[in-house]
Amino acid sequence: MEKENHRIQRINSEILRIVASYVAEHDLDCEVVDVKTTADLSEAKVFVTAELEKLEEAAGYLRTEISKMNLRHTPKIRFVKDRGRENAARVEELLEQINGKK
Repeated sequence: MEKENHRIQRINSEILRIVASYVAEHDLDCEVVDVKTTADLSEAKVFVTAELEKLEEAAGYLRTEISKMNLRHTPKIRFVKDRGRENAARVEELLEQINGKK
């Protein structure tokens, strides 16, 4: 089990590197935050801060690049907007409101 988790972590890291390189090369205004790949390698969710449309247009190219990793199955790429920063800002705002009422 641990060996499988380590393998998925390595795959996630490599997919993140590939997508982040594409973002940098094409000067896209977004950040690749995380990648979560299913255990059966059927899907890789790539969490990004913006530019979903442009990345979705490049999904075929990116999948081709990922296929060079020589995996048994090349995962389908799905881009998901990462809302972590938005959520953190909202929590901070709420905490400030609470602290201001005291």
